[in-house]
Amino acid sequence: MSGRLISEQKAPEVVQYVMAPFLSGMADYFEVHLKIHKAHVLMLGETGLLAPADGQNLLRALVELEAAGQQGLVADANTDLYMQMERFITERTGALGGRMHTGRSRNDLYATAARMMTRSKLLALLADVSKMQGMLLDKAEAHAATVMPGYTHMQHAEPVTYGHYLLAFHDAIARDMRRLWSAYDETNLNALGAAALAGSSFALDRSRTAALLGFDGIVENSYDAVASRDYIVEAVSALAILCGNVGRVADQFILWVTSEYDMIDLPDSYGYTSSIMPQKRNPGYFIEAVRSRSARVSGHLMGVLATVKGTTFGHSRDMSYEITVPAYAAFEDATAVVNVMRGVIDAADPRREAMLVSCAGQFSGATEIANLLVREAGLPFRSAYGVIATLVRQSLERGLRPLDIRAQHVEAVALELLGHGVGLTDAQVQGAMDPALNVQMKQTVGSPSRRSMDAMLLSRQASAEADGRKLHERQAALLQADALLAAAIAERLGTSG
Repeated sequence: MSGRLISEQKAPEVVQYVMAPFLSGMADYFEVHLKIHKAHVLMLGETGLLAPADGQNLLRALVELEAAGQQGLVADANTDLYMQMERFITERTGALGGRMHTGRSRNDLYATAARMMTRSKLLALLADVSKMQGMLLDKAEAHAATVMPGYTHMQHAEPVTYGHYLLAFHDAIARDMRRLWSAYDETNLNALGAAALAGSSFALDRSRTAALLGFDGIVENSYDAVASRDYIVEAVSALAILCGNVGRVADQFILWVTSEYDMIDLPDSYGYTSSIMPQKRNPGYFIEAVRSRSARVSGHLMGVLATVKGTTFGHSRDMSYEITVPAYAAFEDATAVVNVMRGVIDAADPRREAMLVSCAGQFSGATEIANLLVREAGLPFRSAYGVIATLVRQSLERGLRPLDIRAQHVEAVALELLGHGVGLTDAQVQGAMDPALNVQMKQTVGSPSRRSMDAMLLSRQASAEADGRKLHERQAALLQADALLAAAIAERLGTSG
């Protein structure tokens, strides 16, 4: 039946499996809750909802709690962090301690704390991704002319450059940055003042607590403020996409460091040995952890989505706490994925000669010869495609390598299939088959040619600088809010200056 609890004592299995893990997870919330209490008490005093002396006494008790730290609280597995903190305040201020909760519920307290925790984790990850972006741009520029095979369906396609590949990865990461920033903007809104769900009959100043806590604004609808955690879903979705992008590159690097590909070398600090095979060197061992943990983030996203789907639209324990467990685990895994993969790419040594030989050993210049037949001989592309497809097949049958192909071979196939010659020169054919020259023939925006790469690098570097400024501004804004809160408390307590 409904009604007030007669006893606060919890069942032993609830304590063991629910409350104890919950309180352990709350350890990270202590400083966040303390800031919220300070901001709320300050606002109550500024609006006249607390007498000046009462507000000062509560603030002094909160400052004392800050000095004592979480270890200063009386552990009680039958209640939560808030009630333990309120007990500390009440023991020092008597009945006045109960006024700290004026116009507030644990519902809006936990909703606000989750937003503060999530934004902090987002900013930390954004800083890590920003470092990865900078490193990728540096490496892309350094290897803009390092020719390597381009792959489709895991088969040789056309020559590209290692720098072009890294810049492609950078661009995917840049989109991840935009998704993370969008999640940050949705997260950084104040839920405090929504109380249980219907707001308060006290004239609370929600904008003031937003400013003191570094929020950009408020979640206006009080019901929405305590019921919604879609910003967490958005954040973890962005993490899953980010880790999916990183995981795909990790998987490719695992292949490239093998003796079969021999395209990338890594220092021993990123490898592992075998316990039984003395000759064994596994340079991709720790990249496998990146691949696995990137997949784990997708699992965390499913946990978050299922938690939201399994609740009605309102406040519940699911929304106030349980959803944060997979969400914060996702941040932990994503942080590991980004930082380890950044180190891997930074330390990677592309084997230029091996890459070039691999390109030259395949008919990856065939498309460019077909393009030549369109430009120089006026053939429809499909006719040119047929000529070169036949040329490649005949060359393989005869044991001819790509660099053995001459204009006479193209001419013979054209006469056979079309009944007339095409007039290409040896220089044109060999230029198309030479991987380094082939790359520089590309003229379209975004291609691996040096001209296109230079333009892209210039654009990306400017964008990265803008992202860096934005990150710095956001970090500075939170520090300024902390300073504002500290200054307001000092002024109230008469300790400023």
